[in-house]
Amino acid sequence: MTATRPKILCVDDEPGILKFLEAVLAPKGYEVIKAENGEEALEKLKEKGIDLVISDVKMPKVDGFQVCRRIKEDPASRNIPVILITGFTAKEDRVKGIEAGAEDFISKPVDPAEVLARIKMLLKVKVRHERRIGELFVEMGFITEDQLQEALKVAKEQNIKVGEALYSMGALDKDHIYWVLSNQLNMNYVELSPEMIDKELIGQFSIETLEQLQCLPLCETLEEIHFAIAEPTDQKIVKEVKSLKPGKAVQLHLALPEKILNILNFFKTEFYSPPPIQKGVQTEGKHVQTLSTETIKSNEIFNDFVAALLSMPQGETYWFYRTPHEYRLISQKRGKFEALHEYPEEIYHFIKEQMKKNMTSQGLRKETQWLLQEKSSDRKGVFRLRQMDYLDRDMIQIERIPTFSREAFMLSHPRAMASIEDLKHLFNKHPRLLIGGKDRLFVKQCCYLLLKESDRYLTDFPPPFFIESEIEMYFSEAAQLSAYQFDLANLLEQFKGTPIPFVFYETEFPGITSDEQNLSRISSGICKSIILYFPFQSPEEMKKALSAREDWRQIGFKAIFFSPHQWKSV
Repeated sequence: MTATRPKILCVDDEPGILKFLEAVLAPKGYEVIKAENGEEALEKLKEKGIDLVISDVKMPKVDGFQVCRRIKEDPASRNIPVILITGFTAKEDRVKGIEAGAEDFISKPVDPAEVLARIKMLLKVKVRHERRIGELFVEMGFITEDQLQEALKVAKEQNIKVGEALYSMGALDKDHIYWVLSNQLNMNYVELSPEMIDKELIGQFSIETLEQLQCLPLCETLEEIHFAIAEPTDQKIVKEVKSLKPGKAVQLHLALPEKILNILNFFKTEFYSPPPIQKGVQTEGKHVQTLSTETIKSNEIFNDFVAALLSMPQGETYWFYRTPHEYRLISQKRGKFEALHEYPEEIYHFIKEQMKKNMTSQGLRKETQWLLQEKSSDRKGVFRLRQMDYLDRDMIQIERIPTFSREAFMLSHPRAMASIEDLKHLFNKHPRLLIGGKDRLFVKQCCYLLLKESDRYLTDFPPPFFIESEIEMYFSEAAQLSAYQFDLANLLEQFKGTPIPFVFYETEFPGITSDEQNLSRISSGICKSIILYFPFQSPEEMKKALSAREDWRQIGFKAIFFSPHQWKSV
């Protein structure tokens, strides 16, 4: 098989320079992609898997510094090395280039041998660095050599890091990736939680600055301060983090970026005091809608509220925030808060009444799920509402639950089809499965695809059931229930002797294996096709937990454990 040629994007507003670079690079096995200005370069960067960029500094409109800066600001391209072509004596150009994130420089007039040497060196460093990280995963037994080779290929094609490729393949979770990265960088890896954070310490810094740098102050002594940071290899970010507390030694620790942002969001909600909204005026480019109770009926107000929620992107979070005098719908996008609508008091109390009808308590949280559909269109969506009550104000957190998409699932998990085929084969032979594994959302999506691609399970009534500890995704053709609202015994009691076509039951606690009543009901034949999912962390843990109940096997259950793209018998 022919090896893929490295792709070099050459950017210059002089056609002669582009022809010269092509004449130098093409005979050496590089594929040359040409752009005559910065805008064209940024567009081509999105379309093709570029390995390296060579750009002139002096160009109209978007110059080489801006091109470099945009490349390094975009997570999809930040790992691509950039070489800037500068004047022979232009020292200030090199300073600007370093600030923009350029890896290397070439002086005019351009020397062909120098161009080839610098490209070869940067590509070798990039490949060697990614290969070494991958080898650490193999050495620690987290992945196989075959998975590493596939990840290196994906990383090259998509211009992402090998760890990101392994995560997208489902071969590793982020905790493993960051733990290995911390070992390579000789740093501590911290698993963050809100109770670890000192409120007074975090209050000394701008939340917006901490969000931009993806860092979090952990603790402080007389001589030093400790930060959790998500990007320790970005020297510009490291420099800015160290400058947050002048005069003190700074110790850095590695942490997952989403956990840093989640904690910052948590504290933002604690301290957040939104500015007063002037009714009917433009605020930061968004019109704040004010509804009058004298002129609009309650159902129309609720329809407006539903339309606002159905405009929410999947994965976003809104807050319905009540103070003694105002009722606002606030959006939370990429860690920033913005008021969208102001509503009358009636709509807030109407929403709370609707929540009470299906409310469950999980610890200190009161929550429910809504399926909303707009009457005037086909738009619909599923939302989780969580209620938090305080002395003089309340907050309802509104999170849009993603709707399952086969295309999105396959795109996120390129190797999932093989896992689903293996699961189909197992389920055809053993229509009663006990599944263990850490990645429960992945397992649930595999089981839903198994259900959708078998007509015999999709009946009008009784429907196939998904009983989940937490509803993380909307499966449109299944009846979804929260295990906090409806346990397996309750479900079986409702249908008595009526066969149920398909049941997926997820429990947080392996204690269900000791439930004699459930075992007797299942063995009676009411659930001929059932998958029981347990969040076991390893095959050994699962085997130990099930060892006391051999009668599971006697009534036809097959126990399997899911590790990255592999089903193992237990």
